[in-house]
Amino acid sequence: MKELLEDIIKPGSIRPIRNAIPKESEWLIKNAVFVRQEGSLIKVKYSDILWLKGDGNYTQLVTSTTSFSVRNILKDFDSILPASQFMRIHKSYMVQLDLIDEITLREVRIGTNWIPLGRTFHQKLVSGIQKLANSGD
Repeated sequence: MKELLEDIIKPGSIRPIRNAIPKESEWLIKNAVFVRQEGSLIKVKYSDILWLKGDGNYTQLVTSTTSFSVRNILKDFDSILPASQFMRIHKSYMVQLDLIDEITLREVRIGTNWIPLGRTFHQKLVSGIQKLANSGD
């Protein structure tokens, strides 16, 4: 098992651990990703992720207590994270929808942090939130 993980999870990269383990074990690690930091693999639950910021070949994954720099492009997270929970709001940012406190034409507020909102993403974000609100009825 250790060799399997080492083959799939390269230093400084992120992979959905469920792809590394046989399907019958998938439920053990649902809704989380593992990130490598200082030689360890750290489990980060989707619900703990506030936002992600892409920076070239790296992505900064921000939680309420810490942030991780992983060697994956933001687009990788687009395919890993559930669309019902996360949305791209800028060419360099993704946010967890449930944690949005305020939306302006140019920014999104999560707690005390303001994250840029791309002009082309504003309408998609508003529509997505309305769709989620309607599906909760």
